[in-house]
Amino acid sequence: MTQQQYEGKPLDGQVVKPQGEVLALQDEQRLLYMLALTCLPLWVVDSLSVGRPTWDTLALRVGWAGLTAGMGWSLAWMGPERRRLMRTIAGGVLPNVFLALVVHRLGGVNNPLFAWFCVTPLVTLLVSQGRLGQILFSALLPVGVAGSLMWMEGTPTVQMGTWLLLLLGAGALGMQMSFFYQRLRLARTQAEDEQKAVKEALAASQARALQAERLAQVGRLAAGVAHEVKNPLAYVQANLRFLLEEWRQPTTGATDTEYTEALHETMQGVERIHQIVKDLTALSRAEETVEGVGRCELAPVIDASVRLASVRLKSLVKLSVEVPKDTAVRAESRRLGQVMLNLLLNAADAIEDARVQDGRVAVRVVVEGARVRLMVEDNGPGIPAEHLERLFTSFFTTKAPGKGTGLGLALSRQYVESFGGTLGAENRSEGGARFIVELPAA
Repeated sequence: MTQQQYEGKPLDGQVVKPQGEVLALQDEQRLLYMLALTCLPLWVVDSLSVGRPTWDTLALRVGWAGLTAGMGWSLAWMGPERRRLMRTIAGGVLPNVFLALVVHRLGGVNNPLFAWFCVTPLVTLLVSQGRLGQILFSALLPVGVAGSLMWMEGTPTVQMGTWLLLLLGAGALGMQMSFFYQRLRLARTQAEDEQKAVKEALAASQARALQAERLAQVGRLAAGVAHEVKNPLAYVQANLRFLLEEWRQPTTGATDTEYTEALHETMQGVERIHQIVKDLTALSRAEETVEGVGRCELAPVIDASVRLASVRLKSLVKLSVEVPKDTAVRAESRRLGQVMLNLLLNAADAIEDARVQDGRVAVRVVVEGARVRLMVEDNGPGIPAEHLERLFTSFFTTKAPGKGTGLGLALSRQYVESFGGTLGAENRSEGGARFIVELPAA
């Protein structure tokens, strides 16, 4: 299993939270941390409101900030219901209680900080994000705390009524902000879920496209495979018949050398059939055996691709291969093999469609410093100029219906780019096409 396949999977005994819940938890913790940090700088306002440093209110604010930050940190170990209660306490109860204590220490209702009670509903409701009952509690709590403070200090009725109306208005505004913020959070969660669904659908679609392209490659090889299997089967069958007849007539003049040659030819035929089946199986299961990008020896990859493609190329073209010894690149061998096979089969298709009599395909590898250029060339009709720009676009094909999916070159470029390389195409000056795979040397 590859590293990519491990991502998103829990280890044994580990519970992984949904992405939406993780994001919501991070938002809640961030709000409480910001609220805790806001408490401390406001001590400067405390001091300015009375014209001297107020160390007692500093102690109150440090305690307020510490409790709020601690509650934010503890949210990670709580369920949704307990988190909602903790937010209400941290964002509603603590600000009103500590603000009342600070205002009381600074002179009560006559201190300018008393006006901050009009702001607490906004902060409280932003943090609490609870049900309707919690929202009402968060909106009315500042009214009750400020009213109690004014009543204890004997504030005139008119002044008290004015303040209470202002606080009720602030609470109503805070409720509207809370509902609006909840809608934003819901929209964000839905957007995250939709994005995840789109990514999953895209991955599934890509998997189907890969499977379709592999099946198309197998289909393009089918006629050649039948021919390649038919020949060795014919002489395997003939040799077995010969051996059976000799077994039944042990007194004939056959020698041990003839028996050995017959068995040797039979083994060669069986090995050829086995190799064809093995190569086709590797092609059909290529995506199941991805090993990751790393050092990749070119010679074995090219040999395997040429061997598999030869079941089609043999009857159409003369194939030449030039690979410097011990050349290695950074790539994934299975996918690079698929790229090579696709380029070879495309060359065969171009030569066959153009009815070229003396078809030739060449595979050449050139090392240029830290880069390796792998070229597949043919002497077919070349690529029309108007098709060069669209050649690597998904579902673009110039082949007859049923002969191509239009995905081979697009997927090949995607594979090569995932290795840190490039895939391009051009027309040869002497005629035919050239596909160039450029990869980093290993």
